Amino acid sequence: MSDLDDAAWRPWVEHVAAALGVLPGDVDIDIDFIHALTQVVAHEFQRPMAPVSAYVLGLAAALHPERSLDDLRDEIVRVIRSDA
Repeated sequence: MSDLDDAAWRPWVEHVAAALGVLPGDVDIDIDFIHALTQVVAHEFQRPMAPVSAYVLGLAAALHPERSLDDLRDEIVRVIRSDA
């Protein structure tokens, strides 16, 4: 579970999404899911690549809506661990 308070960060995310032309209702973020991915990247690969991995996950999700976020995240983690 994240130590971030949903009530504190959700308005900011929705504000940024609206500024980018993304409907707030389309923004469904599981912050713990993203933190779990970026933690693996930071600790098992390189810390500066953690936010990049979240960006790549988002690109992959947009380009491959038929794949689940879990599947895409697992693929990123697999690649990191296979390169170790």
